[in-house]
Order: sequence, then C-alpha cells, then structure tokens
Amino acid sequence: MEEPAAKKQKTEEAPAEEAVPAVPAEPEEKEQDAVRLKGDRLKEPVTFHTNDTTLNVMVSSSGSSTLLMPLSDGGIRHLLAGARASVGLKAGRYLFEAKVLEHVQRQEDGAKPTPKHILRLGFSTKDSPLLMGGTTDVCFDMEGFLIQEGKRTPLGVGTRYGKGSVVGVLLNLDKKSPNAYTISLFKDGKRVCQPQALPDELHGKTLFPTINYRNVAVSVSFSGCQAALPFTCDMVQDAMVSHSVVTPADTTTEFEVLFPCCLPDQGGFDWLDLFKAKNPQYIELSDRMIMDWAEKSGITCPKLPGSNDKPEMKFGIPEMEDMSIRRMISSMAPLQKRNYIIMEMRSNLIKELRTDGVARFFDSSFKKRAFVVMGDPSIEFKKKSQELLLKDKQEQIDAQFKKEKEEANRKKMMEKKQKEAEKAKKKAEKERLKKMEEFKKSQEKAKKEAERKKAEEQGLELPDEEEEAEEAKDEEMEEEDEDEVEEDEVEVEEDPPKATLTPEEKKMPFRKLPNPDISTTLLNTSFTKFTLPDLEEGFDDVHFEWTKGGKAAEVLQKWIMERKLTSRVEDLSPSAWFKTKWSAWQKQVHTWQNKQTEYKGKMQKKATEKAQKEARKLQAAKVAEAKAAAEKAKKEQEKAEKAEKEEDEEEEKEEEEVKEEEEEKVDPMEVDEEEEEEVDFEGVDIFGVDEVDDIGAGTPLYKDFTAEDWTLMSLCYELHLMAGAFKKDCDDPDRKGIILEHLGFYYNRYYAKNLTPKNYGVESEADLVNLAKDCVFVNKDKVLESLLDDEIEYPQVFVKIAEEGRRHRALLVDMGDESAKLKFVVPKGPMKGSGPFEGHKGDKGFEKGFDKGFDKGFGKSFEKGFDKGSGKGFGKVPLGPGMVTPMSNPMATMAQTLASQMGISMMGKGGKGFGMPFKGKGWKGK
Repeated sequence: MEEPAAKKQKTEEAPAEEAVPAVPAEPEEKEQDAVRLKGDRLKEPVTFHTNDTTLNVMVSSSGSSTLLMPLSDGGIRHLLAGARASVGLKAGRYLFEAKVLEHVQRQEDGAKPTPKHILRLGFSTKDSPLLMGGTTDVCFDMEGFLIQEGKRTPLGVGTRYGKGSVVGVLLNLDKKSPNAYTISLFKDGKRVCQPQALPDELHGKTLFPTINYRNVAVSVSFSGCQAALPFTCDMVQDAMVSHSVVTPADTTTEFEVLFPCCLPDQGGFDWLDLFKAKNPQYIELSDRMIMDWAEKSGITCPKLPGSNDKPEMKFGIPEMEDMSIRRMISSMAPLQKRNYIIMEMRSNLIKELRTDGVARFFDSSFKKRAFVVMGDPSIEFKKKSQELLLKDKQEQIDAQFKKEKEEANRKKMMEKKQKEAEKAKKKAEKERLKKMEEFKKSQEKAKKEAERKKAEEQGLELPDEEEEAEEAKDEEMEEEDEDEVEEDEVEVEEDPPKATLTPEEKKMPFRKLPNPDISTTLLNTSFTKFTLPDLEEGFDDVHFEWTKGGKAAEVLQKWIMERKLTSRVEDLSPSAWFKTKWSAWQKQVHTWQNKQTEYKGKMQKKATEKAQKEARKLQAAKVAEAKAAAEKAKKEQEKAEKAEKEEDEEEEKEEEEVKEEEEEKVDPMEVDEEEEEEVDFEGVDIFGVDEVDDIGAGTPLYKDFTAEDWTLMSLCYELHLMAGAFKKDCDDPDRKGIILEHLGFYYNRYYAKNLTPKNYGVESEADLVNLAKDCVFVNKDKVLESLLDDEIEYPQVFVKIAEEGRRHRALLVDMGDESAKLKFVVPKGPMKGSGPFEGHKGDKGFEKGFDKGFDKGFGKSFEKGFDKGSGKGFGKVPLGPGMVTPMSNPMATMAQTLASQMGISMMGKGGKGFGMPFKGKGWKGK
C-alpha cells in the first residue's frame, strides 16, 4: 500500500533529524489526584508511642509535626534509632513526610570513626523489629537504595538528603490504582524513582510508617504536605478509618521489671526467647541485646569465644568497647515507662548485685519481680528445647553436606579440566598428523602433476582422472574422524540427610549452646555466692517459673555442691603454712645435696690418695732395685778401685745419712689410716635407719641419688604438700581436694611453675601421679590424696621412699626391664624453680671430664701439674643454666671440696666455673 503523499514527503525530508538521538522524556506520572471519599476519617493524632521506639529516641510533638532527636553521648551515637507510628494502613493511598532539620555533630577528642548520618523512611508491620532491613518491612535510605527482604537495591539516582530536604514516602494499597501495592519516594516534591513493588510477604498486611535515623534531627509530618507533589494525595492523618488500624496509647500506670534467676547452661536464654515471643511488650536489657542492636545498625562484631551473658565486644570502635552504651541504657531505662526484662545471668544470682539492680528502678510505677527459672522445666519448654536442638543438628549436617558437595564439585571440575586438556592435546596431535598427511599428499600430487606433464610432452597415455578422484574420495572417507560423543552427566539434586535426635538427646532437658552462659573463670570465682531472691531485697514479688519454693532452693544447693566437686578455685592463694613448709623443704634438700657432694668428694679423695700410695710404692720398688744393682756394681769395683776407697767410703756414708733422713721423714699421704668401718649398703634396712645423713661410717642413704632421683623425690613431696595445703587454704569442707583435671592449674598456683608431664617422661597428669604412687594417689572421685600425714615432721621419709624406689628400678633394669628407667627430659633454655635437673645441667660433662683427667693425670709431677692446671680449668668453665652459685651444683661442690683439701684454688680467670669438663693441662703432669 502506497504511503500518503504528505507522509511520504515528511519521511523523505527528515533523515538528518533522525540521526540525532532524542532526549528521553520523563515517564508519565500514573498517580492521579486523590478523590475525596465518603466516610469517617481518623480522629486520633498519629504519633509515636514509647513502646514503639528504641531506647535512644527522644520525641517532641508540636502541632502537626513530631520532632525526633537521637541520643549522642558515647558509643550510643553509633547505633540506629527507630520509631514506628501509631497508625497502620491496610488499604488506600497515603503519604507521610520527614524533613532533615540538622546533622548532629559531636566532637569527642577527635574520636574515630565518626558515625555516618543515616535516614531511612518506610513501612513495617506491627510485630516487626523497629530497625528495618528484614523480611517484614520496606524502606528507602538516603544513599539511594531500596531496602527490602534483607537486600539493598540501588535506585540508580543519588538521593542523598541534605539539611532542609523534605522527603516523602507514598504507600499505594489501592487495588484500583495502576500503581497498586507499590511504594514511592519523593524529594522536595519531585519523584525520585518509579514506584517500587512491595514484597509479596507484605501484601494484605497492615503497614505502619517507620523511621530509622542516626546523627540527624528529623521533623515528621503526618498531616499537611510541606512539599507539593505533582498530584494531590491524602496524608496518613487523613486516612479513612476503614483503611487504617490505630494502636491505642498505653494507659498503663504500672510497669514490670523482671529479673530472671537462671542456673548457667540450663536453658536460661532459651527460656528468655520463648518468654519474649509470648510477651513482646517486654524490652530485654542485656549485652546480647546491645550486640544485636549494633549488628542491625550495620556495625559488625567478630564472633569470639566469650559467654552468652557477657559476649566479647570487639567492634573496632573505642567508644563502643568502653561500655558507655551499657551505662547509658542503665541510666535511661528507669526514666522511660516500659516493661523490662533484665537478663544479667550472673548478677541476678548474687544478692548484692541483685539489690543494686532493683534499686535503680526507684519509681513506684515499676513493679520489680524476680523470676526463678530453675529445676524441672515445663513441657512447653522441653518441646521447644528439642526443636532447637534438632535445628542445630540439622544446620551442622547441612553445613557438612554443603562442604562435602562443594569438595566433590571441585574434584569434578578438576577432572573435567584434565579431560578437556587431554582432549585438546589429542586434537592438536590429530591436527599435526593431518597437516603432515596433507603435506605428503601435496608432494605426491605435485609429483604426479610433473609426471603427467612429462607424459604429455612425450605423448604417453595419461592416468584415468575419474579413477584418481574416486581413490581420493575413498581416502577422505577413511580419514574422516569419528566424533566423540560424550554423555553429559545429569546432576541429581540431592537433599542433605535429615537430622534426628538420639535417645540420650531426647532425654536432655536443655540444649548445649556454642558458648557457655558464664565464662568458666568468672563462674568459678562467684558461684558459691549464688542465692535465691527474696522480698527483703526490694522485690514486689518472687515468681517460681518451674520448680516451686523450697524445692528450687534444693536444686540450687545441689548444683553448687556438684560444681564444687568439679570446678577449680580461681582465687586460691598459698597460705603462710604452705610457704613455711615449702621453704623448709627446699633448705633440707639443699643440705642433703651438699652432704652428698661432700661424701662423693671424700670418696674421690680416698681414691686419689690410694692411687698416689700405689704410685709411690711402685716408685720405691724401682728405687730399691736400682739401689741393689748399684751396690752390686760397687762391690765389684771395690777390688779394682782401691785408690778410690776413701772416696767411696765417704759417698757410702752420705748415702746412709740420706737413707736415715728419708726413713725418719713422715709423709702424711703414706700414713696408714685406721681401717674404717665398712657398711653393707645394699643390705641396710632402709626404713630402719635413724638418720639418712649417716647410716654408718659417714655414709648417707642418698649417696647414689642422681638428678632424676632428686627430682622424683621433690615431685613426691610437692604433690603431698599441695594436697594438704589445698584443704587448709580452700577452707571448704564441701571440696574434697584437688581434682586430677586441675592438677596443673594448682601446681602453677602453688609453685609458680608449669607442670609438664612430658618433662617427666609421661603423657598425662595421671601418669605423673603414678610416678609418685608411694606418696600420693588419685581416688575414685579423681581427687589427689596423700598417703602421708599432712603435718609430717619427719621429711627424711621421702629420702627413704626415694631410695627404695631407686633400688627397685635398678633391680628391674638388671633383670632387663629398660622401661623401669626414669626418662626425664632436660628442658631447653634457662630453668627456674626446682623442676627436673634444676641446677645440674653441667653434672654429666663435669663427671666425664673429671674421670678422663684423673685417669691421665698421673705423671712425675702430678701434684704440681694439678695445682697449676686444673685450677685454671675450673675457673674458665662458664656457669651452667639454673646454677645460682657454684655451690648449687652438686658436682661443682664436690670438685670444690676436693680441690680445697688438696690446696688448689678453684677460682681462675673465669671466676664462675663448673659447667663443662676440665680443660686444665695439669691433669697430664709434665
């Protein structure tokens, strides 16, 4: 059909104009002017009730507008404030406005980060949280985002509200309107974005105007439009009664403050959640409430291993971590007429702290009630606890299932990539072979072409072209690759396994939460102070939620008794009795070690003297033999040397005089000592001796003790003393003693050093106690007990026990049982206290060097060489770790005693000594 002439002419004349892109026109406004409906309008003023605002909202009403101000002291200025209007809309189309009056600025010594200004306007349901951002509300924020169903959607335009900006939010619930079930945003009377659809979750719900703000002062208007829109529209205050729901003002003159008294880890917080779900009018005041408030304000806090009662608050904002929020809430709450539930689990169980909490609510309008939540829970609670436990298990299973599935998918992707790489490699190889084949064919073709030309020149018969073409076609058919058909694996969507409760879990009245209700240390230092509340503390009522009256008191006392048997005393301090006993023991052990050193030095000296006598006897025999030979030669020469007779006789007289002088000289080293009494050491009755320092002939019972024996004996005494001291220091008859589980803690508390079983060659505290089984043991209740009297005044018994144990181990080793040897580990680095090998690190090297030097030290000038060389060797040796003085090392003390008896100075140039083998040259003589 031919176009009209005029239209054709216009089309032909307009090509230049069509090349210029047209400016998109603003979309047509679909909202129409409001139609005045017949019916009753709202008479009650739209306002904000106290229960529908957060604790940091300050409300001031004047005329047609309401002023909302935030609290800005300390950390609370970082938290969002929320307020929900008293009128909700379920139909129609209505608008409310908010004007930014000022940005609240507060400089606190340059505190950073400074909280950002926030204003969010929207609608929420009656039971939704006051801070929007969940699934039961929808709102616009001043950053240009629509927030709904927990997501932030950019609107594509800047909507930052400045000081003086008038922002309007329109809710359209009119089914006849083209924009039904939408929400729109206007700034200074101009539309900011197209109508945004309400989430399906909010369809059919009554929606209340809601405002969230931070660090801004806002004037809210529900009547009288401040910025005219492109169309006329009713304000919320003008809503039809049939389109609205009014929340009546609370006329209550009496409010309740509840103090739950719950046993730790026995369902306290689960009971609280159940109670709040049934009683939403109560405001929880607790640290976990502050954590939740901060999270909804956009301030994240890492989940640290703390407690439910006092979680770790690490926001990265000093103003929030100084607990100024808690102080502010504590000050504000009594001034606002609300129903509160004070969830301070530890404080609510201690009388003094309970009394302080009750005293804060001094106003007579507050009824203070204690809720005792102890004992056998209600059927409703048990059912809820089982549901939560099942939910926790299902979440764990889902997380594990997801992890395994992701790992399986990762492996599949890796296998797929490997297959693709192999396939690409094969394809490349085929391409290479194909090119080579094509090259060969081209060469053959060129050769045949050359032959054909030659045949034509010679007039010969040419090959049949059709036959050649057929052969080429056949070759192509043979070379044709078969496509590899890969079957795509169809992934079957699997559901994670369903969680079920075990018979044991079904019997559990309380579920175990990830964190304890009260931290272990804090609980151990305070649970003995736990009591039930009574009216004398200022309560108007004491309500028993589960177990009633006196039975609840029995439940608490039973729990305290059980706790005493399993918990440790965090604030335990060693008494003067313990310190006196421990100091006396250390001095006694030091005395014994010195006496052992002296005894070893004495024995070494005797061995040295005996060796010297043997050497002198040998030297005397050689001299006598030489003298006899000289006399024989002399007699033979007498006959031939008559002329020299007089001279010879004179020499004989001199020799006689020398001989007489040597016989008259008394060498103290050659004086035979009286035969000392010998002791049958191996046959002595260990527990029959009176003194361990001398069992006869000056021999100590501990003469053969090694560093391991001393250490084991000290361990026995330490455990014995600690077991007795705990009962005195704890002074609580309900505590039976030190529980094996806490042995290391109390050992550190008493002896100021760590108890490491591996240093004693064992793996656990139980094995460690077994090493000292002759002195202490662990009873059926896992409590450490001593076999000896706490007030024992005869510490020598520990030497006897140690010696008996040493002999028994030596016997087992002689019989081939190598496991009987003590396998103590020498700690690295400097050692403190009296742990294994304390002060004896240089002993083994000293003994090795001493023996080696002694064996090689017998020369003609032994004494002279020893005097000059060995003293310097001692002096140059550095002091070993753990040695406070040279005398603190038994081997060093022995060397010092020996040298002193031989008249040798032990303090050479180094002046400290005794940590390594001797290096003096005197041991080898000249």
